[in-house]
Amino acid sequence: MTASPIDARRIRSPRGWLGLAFLAVWLYMISQLLRIFPAGTADAFGLTISETRQVLAITSGLGQIGLFAGLVAALWRANLATGVSDTGIRGLGLGLAGVGMLSLFEIALIVDWVRIASPLTELTQSPALDAGIITGTAVVFAGLAALGVGLARAVDLFGRSRAAAAPPPVSRSEEPS
Repeated sequence: MTASPIDARRIRSPRGWLGLAFLAVWLYMISQLLRIFPAGTADAFGLTISETRQVLAITSGLGQIGLFAGLVAALWRANLATGVSDTGIRGLGLGLAGVGMLSLFEIALIVDWVRIASPLTELTQSPALDAGIITGTAVVFAGLAALGVGLARAVDLFGRSRAAAAPPPVSRSEEPS
């Protein structure tokens, strides 16, 4: 079931969201590259190696959240412009759930780094943190895939199924006598 497309002029271009995703990729990439050299990075910023690893984990996570939030929002806007399908709505839900999961674990890392709540130290130093981030990333990718499929269906990229396609018109020469 696909809803009729909304007037495309009423939907703003997702340039801002794509810009956020672009900048977030750079933040993620730079954070990951600096994680290769923790001692040099710690010396450059006057931090201990453990503090440096914490800060780079936080900036890497923020980059990941920004990237996924930007891509989900941009694909949702494209779905709105072409006509929302059930698959697109499901994709938005999965995308938001995944970004929400990643955000919760990112907040736990920030709270642990600032040392506001010490019970979160156990979470941030356990395999549960990695499992949560992996799960959140998988849910976001499922949402992005569903948004892509919803967009493809809305623009009829793969064609209609035989059941949904109207039968060809009968010509006079093919009519029964």
